[in-house]
Parts: sequence; C-alpha cells; structure tokens
Amino acid sequence: MNFLILTPDGVGSTMLQRHITMALALENVTVMNTHELTNGLEIKNDVAVHKDISSYEQTLRTIIDIIKSSDKNTTLVSRLAKYHMDARNDSKKDSEDFYEFVNSHYSKKIMCVRENIFEYAMSWSIRQKSGVLNVYKKEDRQKVLNVTDVDEDFFVKKCQHYVDYHSWITTHFPDVQTISYENMVKDSDRILADLLGYENTYEKYFGMCLSSLVLNEYEWLRSLGKKQTKDLTQLEKKAVAKYRVKGYTFSKIDKTIVEGVPIKNTTLADKKLQIKNFDNCLNKFYKFAKNHNWIDQSKATYDFWNNTDIHA
Repeated sequence: MNFLILTPDGVGSTMLQRHITMALALENVTVMNTHELTNGLEIKNDVAVHKDISSYEQTLRTIIDIIKSSDKNTTLVSRLAKYHMDARNDSKKDSEDFYEFVNSHYSKKIMCVRENIFEYAMSWSIRQKSGVLNVYKKEDRQKVLNVTDVDEDFFVKKCQHYVDYHSWITTHFPDVQTISYENMVKDSDRILADLLGYENTYEKYFGMCLSSLVLNEYEWLRSLGKKQTKDLTQLEKKAVAKYRVKGYTFSKIDKTIVEGVPIKNTTLADKKLQIKNFDNCLNKFYKFAKNHNWIDQSKATYDFWNNTDIHA
C-alpha cells in the first residue's frame, strides 16, 4: 500500500508523512518517504527517492514514469502540496492525467487539515517572517520567537489559500481520509494504528507512545530556551533521546526520510503572547470566516495543546 499526503502546507503534513514512514520501518516494512512528488524525484537502487532540484524541471509525465518504475515491493509515502501544483503551471490535460494516476497508484490518500484555521494562517504568517518552515533544532525555534508581528494582508491570503485547498481536494481527490493536525499531535498512536494496522509501534521501540514523545520533545526544546514548563524524568529524557537518534538515522544514514521529523513549534497561547497584532488578525479571521459557513469560528481561540480557550 502506498500513501499520498495531501496538503496546503502548514497542517502537519511533514510530521505525518515521516511518522508513517518511521512506523512502517520500525515494523520492518520496506518503505521510502519521497517527500514532495512534483519538485524532485529520481530512481536509486530501483526505488523512487527525493532529488534536490532548483526548479520544476521535471514534467508530470516524467514524475509518473519514475513512480511507475519504483520497486513495487517498497511502500512509498509521498506528499502532494497544492501550492507546488499551482506554481508549476502545467497544462490542464497533463494535470488531469497526473491526478488520475496518483489517485490510482496511491491506495491511501490523506487530506491533512487544521481544525483551527485561524492558527493555521497565523503559523504561516510567522513562517513568512522567520523564514523557518519547520523547527528541527534550538536555532530554528529562536528565529521563530524573534518574530513579534505579522503581515496582516498575508494572513488573510493564507485564510483564502486554505479555502482554495478544500476546493482542490473536492475537485481532484474523491476518495480521501481526513486527518487533522490537532489529532495527529495529541492522538498519534491511535491514528497510526488505524492507518497502518500496527499497535503501539513507538511504545514498543522507544518505551513511550508517540503522543508523549511529541509532547516531551516540545518540552525539551522549550527547556533549551529557558522556558521549561515541565521537568522531564530520566525515563522521558531517555525515550526522547532514542527517538531523536532514530530520526537522525532514518534521515541521514538510511535515507528513508528527508531531513527528519520536525518538532512541535509554538502553541496558540505562545503566539498570542508573541505577536503584537494577534487580535487584529483574529478580527480579520472572523470577518473572513463569515463568508464560509463551514469554518468553525469557535475554535479560533482554542489552544488544543493546553486544552484551554485563550480568551476565557
């Protein structure tokens, strides 16, 4: 079974694709995370792998041929981001052929979403200012924390991009499973068990479930910034260290995943304290959401990480 992760980016797609890949590898499944399909692939040792290229030089037909030629005994975990498809400017026919192919080749298609669309747009706006797409180390987090305000026009554009993403999915991917970033972070083990059929994979290997690893890794990173909110036990520190080493092995030695697994960045409460024009953006979000009745405005101020409403 091959897995295709669909995303507008900024909804946990990087974390999900790499947690799926790691889980399968830990269960001794031969697997490869190709990352993004449309901006660099090649065949190595008979398997499709990520290739660093400077532009969209590969045609969609070439990409299809590479995926087709990949060893069928190796499970592929791939990502397809709407913004890459938009930037490529392929012909309508080539795009339709590509969508038809990936729908048939990837039996499991996952639509990554955010329950809190306000936080999605806020996270993207902070990304734009910091230049950090994902946090992997202390230096990345510090760059994120250095941002004190965001571009409000850009914020509104990201709200619209999220709506456009939903339309893109409806148009091109009739058979998808939806997974929210919030659930992936807080209920990782159940989601992976449902997706893959393996129970307690991370706990068996690391001595701790994945949701706890994600939580404790976040706390570990905060402690490096002298903002520790929870003291980790020796057992927790050992499990997190083992998890990080394994992630490094998969990305730098085995080359099964690209770059490694990102670390949870900031909570909604963090963002409110950090961003001076947070409330301005919140008001613009409410105004925007009134035009889209499927957007749940009540979740805009709910911090899922801390289980609290930041305006309560």
